Amino acid sequence: SREVCTVRRERTNTPLQAMVTLNDPQFVEAARHLAEVSLQASGGDEGRTADVIFQRVLERPITSEEQSILLADQQEYLKYYQSNPDDAGALINVGDSTPDAQLDAPTLAAWTMICNQVLNLDETLNK
Repeated sequence: SREVCTVRRERTNTPLQAMVTLNDPQFVEAARHLAEVSLQASGGDEGRTADVIFQRVLERPITSEEQSILLADQQEYLKYYQSNPDDAGALINVGDSTPDAQLDAPTLAAWTMICNQVLNLDETLNK
């Protein structure tokens, strides 16, 4: 009913929401922009990049456990995209804006995937 109003957003964690936030071009492009800004702000230092991402998205520092997990994932993504440069190019070219040409495509693609993970955390979406 439109006569009743709620001040808080209802929790939604349906599979459809996950599919949208993981695959929608706007979300992928947003993740890429977050990766670009974070890489530039950190000077390319991996640990600092992970912390910048957490500070920007969650407004808190990353824990050592979270950092270990993210950096392990980032290394896996980096190996994949170094072996598959066409996939890296396809990922970083999603959306209307062009990727930063000064950043290495496999590195940017790997960090884009990490940013996509952080943007899809329950803590990000529901708190």
